[in-house]
Amino acid sequence: MKSFIEKPVIILGCPRSGTTLLFTILGHSKQLYSLYNESRFIFKGFYKKRIKEGIEYHNDKLNFEDLDEETKSYFLHEFYRYSLNNRLVGLALHKILRKHFLLNPFVSLITRFNSLYKDTFIESYRIVEKTPRNCFKVSFMNKLFPDAKFIYIKRDGRSNISSLLEGWRKRKGGKKRFPGLSKPLNIKDYSGSGWHFVLPPKWEEYSDKTLAEVCAFQWVSSNQAILDGLKEIEANRKYEISYEELSENTSGVVEQICNFIDIPYSQEIKKIAEKPPVVNTFSRPNKDKWKRHEAELEKIYFMIQPMMNVLGYSLGEKKQAVTYKP
Repeated sequence: MKSFIEKPVIILGCPRSGTTLLFTILGHSKQLYSLYNESRFIFKGFYKKRIKEGIEYHNDKLNFEDLDEETKSYFLHEFYRYSLNNRLVGLALHKILRKHFLLNPFVSLITRFNSLYKDTFIESYRIVEKTPRNCFKVSFMNKLFPDAKFIYIKRDGRSNISSLLEGWRKRKGGKKRFPGLSKPLNIKDYSGSGWHFVLPPKWEEYSDKTLAEVCAFQWVSSNQAILDGLKEIEANRKYEISYEELSENTSGVVEQICNFIDIPYSQEIKKIAEKPPVVNTFSRPNKDKWKRHEAELEKIYFMIQPMMNVLGYSLGEKKQAVTYKP
């Protein structure tokens, strides 16, 4: 018997919008398998294979047409191979073992045992997946998993962009990324060497802008791509929440999400939802923390105002004439 993935839960959102918090909480469910990590390493294998075939991508977007049968088989196999139902083993696999070449035998041992167990005892299983770059792959992911349920997390642009600014400035190093950059960076008021977080289409136009403009572009593009992608998804397979709701009423929102994805609001989930962990933050959480960057943010309000309106947020007295389109 070959087990298979059904009705996966795919979390969508701009980086720093609360996706990691929700992913961490749902990852405690016994009903959901997980990579306990983002799936970038799986996509990295795909991009490397494409490079060998003479095909290169220079942004994070993948379309419906990019998923041929061979590519579909690769992704299903990799998600099947690495998805686990043990948080400690999953974290050890992806945070330690997979990052050291000499430990590859242990990785192979774990994944083989995992596959054998699933094939022997489980006909089908569900996974929860979270990778912000999937903002630009909604149609691709929907074709890969046509019965998936999508959860979209939105966040006030000021807070989200403020967090992106902090993230860029803390992550100055430039690791090789896939897809790679097709143009050198000359981002103003930024001393780092790498591009961080998502790489939207048309990023090249921002390679010499201010960092605030880059982060605003990432926020607008991520949310617009999600909204466009979800238009093609049936209403009963998509669910929208806000970061503000999730952070202020974590247990209540998570219980609603559990109902939407048809899993029990178990004691394991309830326990962590009632005392949610602090994740992916470089300073203590505070709803007004964005005001530390208010001077920078005011310069990009014209960029974010249209999307703020679409998502139901207001800039208050800071509204400006709208001329920006991503």
